[in-house]
Amino acid sequence: MVRRASIRTAALAAAALAACRAGPPRAPAVAALDGSDITLYRDGAIVQQRVELDVPAGGAAATRIRVPAGLGAGDVLVFPQGGVTVTELRQAGAVTAQAPPPLRPAKTLEEELAAETPAEAPAEAEPEPAADRPVELELVARARPGRVAFRIGYTTARLTWEAAYTVTANAAHDRAVLRGALAIHNTTGIALPAAAVRLIDTTLAAAKARAAAALTAELTRAKPDGDAPHPPPRELGRLDVVDGDTRVELVRAPAPRPMRSVLVYDPIGTQYDRAGRNPAPEPDLGVRPPAGRRVDESFEIERDPAVTAGLPAGPVRLLERRPDGALALLGQARLFDATTRVATSDTITVGAAEDVTGDRERRELTIDDDRQRVVEDFVITIDNARARPAEVVVREHLYRGTNWTLAYISVPVGDETKEGPQQVAPRLTVPPRSKGRLMYSVVYWW
Repeated sequence: MVRRASIRTAALAAAALAACRAGPPRAPAVAALDGSDITLYRDGAIVQQRVELDVPAGGAAATRIRVPAGLGAGDVLVFPQGGVTVTELRQAGAVTAQAPPPLRPAKTLEEELAAETPAEAPAEAEPEPAADRPVELELVARARPGRVAFRIGYTTARLTWEAAYTVTANAAHDRAVLRGALAIHNTTGIALPAAAVRLIDTTLAAAKARAAAALTAELTRAKPDGDAPHPPPRELGRLDVVDGDTRVELVRAPAPRPMRSVLVYDPIGTQYDRAGRNPAPEPDLGVRPPAGRRVDESFEIERDPAVTAGLPAGPVRLLERRPDGALALLGQARLFDATTRVATSDTITVGAAEDVTGDRERRELTIDDDRQRVVEDFVITIDNARARPAEVVVREHLYRGTNWTLAYISVPVGDETKEGPQQVAPRLTVPPRSKGRLMYSVVYWW
């Protein structure tokens, strides 16, 4: 018995793919059929693959199409276009189930022996597709005679990517140029020429959950409930996505950005970050083992929102261009992680700071179940043994959950202080051979 996939309507297919995309809902790009349409996520991709078909005078045509390994007819959506109606989509080589032959009167043994002939060799079954090779599907469509084009849609984990960056500083270390490149790894076995490609630096599951929450909020007229800013799509343009690797420039013709030296005290890092709106109640979270005392020498580079919006996270190498034109490595870090999504600048560490250390002490922890809140008070101490003032970025992580507010902080803060959904970076200037303190109180609630 052959399993056939039902041909889904264009409206259903459009809604299904649009719901998986981040940002405001938009219809799939089916009007302009210059090529395929690809949306890349961290764990896979949504593909609308262009299909061309020559329809004869009878108005009906059949063709074979290839989709990535692991997919079947039931995993594919059809987007009819220009009067095309797809009437059948099934695994290539599958045979339609037929009615059994009519019953005949039973024969005697003599009649059976007289009619016995050598048995025919069984027909060779079509080989199963290899696990890493594209799958062939048979598609039957009706349309006006001539050449027609439409799209089929599916999700696949065989389109992956990785990003990497360089920041090149001048000899004076007051200007830097950001460059980045993206490698698209296509292991589908299918080339997708002239594809409109965009990238959203989140997972498919997160995008679907966000779309579902936005739809629920719209239907109930409630305010959407989100734990973190959603990354905007990064349009990569129309690309020939070959079977293999495709390299894409992420930052074209970049302008130099202001850069300066700064110290960074980041004693905790992101290792304790707990996603979710209900705060983690563990008393020792973030204080056992004790925080480190190291303060880092770093360079701070201002962001240009018009250039960096939607750039995916990736490693970065900070290079120095010397007067003779040679390049030297200064430091390495990461850029555009979710933890720093709303930051106005990036810092890249180049080594440990001499004569400057830090200390992080929790003064209070109150877990109030009746009022459904957790309150923590901290004191950050910076010891500057240098003979000059030290400006220190104090990077603190509000790791218990995403529902938090700073009830009190002892230094001026602004919008630039918040770097991400669970990260703030107030600044502290410590006089020579002195100690400076920063105190703050954070309230989590549920």
